[in-house]
Order: sequence, then structure tokens, then C-alpha cells
Amino acid sequence: MTDPHSASSIFPSFPRPFITISTRTALLRAHQHFTAHSFTIVSPLHAGASLGIEWWLHLTKEVEAPSILDCGASASLAIEALHKGIEGVVCRDFRAGLPENMKGRLFSQRPHETTIPTLIPSQR
Repeated sequence: MTDPHSASSIFPSFPRPFITISTRTALLRAHQHFTAHSFTIVSPLHAGASLGIEWWLHLTKEVEAPSILDCGASASLAIEALHKGIEGVVCRDFRAGLPENMKGRLFSQRPHETTIPTLIPSQR
């Protein structure tokens, strides 16, 4: 079994906890919940490849937390996401050289994350 915290140690510049979100509502709830604490927003598995960079940028706009977009195995999508200002990306199959200003922002695995439904009860 893999230690779930080992992946988190490769994300030194990103505040913990890592919160997986897929909707603006979940993001706003996380922001309200963590008003006094820093956290990092993480996209769902392969969301960059399936939903796109523009979806992620729209979802995370005007939120003060850094974000990590999971681009699956798409190296070109990962580089595009970094160029468009997304703080971090996950790309499982990256083999190209990375410009110096992008090092520490591209990762081969996801951080250990917490999902919003387990953290914040729904408000019905």
C-alpha cells in the first residue's frame, strides 16, 4: 500500500489541505469553510483532459487559493495550463524538458486530497 502522504511531500509550495472540487458551489463552500486557513484546490481526476483548461480557469476565477489541474497524460495540455497561469498541474506522462520558471509546478502524481462532501455537510 502506498503512503498517502508521500505524494503530498512533493508539493512544498502549495498549502494544505488539498481539496478536490468540481463545481463553483463546492469551491465557494470550501472557501467559506477555510476562511482563516490556506488550502489548495485540486481538480477531479483527468479533469483538464475531459473538461478543459478554460473550464478550470472559469471555475477558479476570483478565488484566492492556488489550484492544481489534473491533465491526465496530456503533456501539451499541462504545458498550456502552466502558460495560462494555473499554479500547478498533474501530468502522468511528461518527458519533455521544462522551462526553469515552471519547475515545481508540474507533478507526475496527485496530492493526497480531501473531498468537500466529507468535510462540509450539505446545507439543505
